[in-house]
Amino acid sequence: MKYDKIYQELRKKYTDEEIAESMMIPADLTKEEKEESDKEIREYRMNLLRNMSDEDMILSDVMRLRFQIEEYVKKEQFSMDKTFGKYLAEYIRVVKKTRKEISEDLSIHYTKLSRIINDKEEPNIELSYRLEKHSGNLIRAKIWWKLMIKKHEFILVRDEKTRKREQKKVKNFLRA
Repeated sequence: MKYDKIYQELRKKYTDEEIAESMMIPADLTKEEKEESDKEIREYRMNLLRNMSDEDMILSDVMRLRFQIEEYVKKEQFSMDKTFGKYLAEYIRVVKKTRKEISEDLSIHYTKLSRIINDKEEPNIELSYRLEKHSGNLIRAKIWWKLMIKKHEFILVRDEKTRKREQKKVKNFLRA
């Protein structure tokens, strides 16, 4: 509320553009000033990294993984290098746990977890819910599930052999 009052007072004297311009930091730096500024920012970031707790580092890595999954699901073509299992393996690495520990945390048999990681078995929706909870809701179940959908969509579009085999089993179909 305090800022709204200040803004309304400024609006009496200035346009929105003038207010915005007065709040911006000018970017007219010389090459040397820019290098110095970049150096200071880099030092500041490195100092922050050095002082992060292990838990903060894990949370940061989980967020990074989430953004990677979201970008892949939205923009990229399906890749066997980016399956549910591959991202699950990366998640396990990021949280610094063993597969055995994760299988216990998620209440899933170790062998089943291993088969999912190695793309020998498909995960179920319940595993997506469990991973959501395990990640502290940082990676939502919907995102995990979209990884599965991406793979199945890829298969659905390209698997003509199975399509034809299964279509032969249909009787009394509509003719359009």
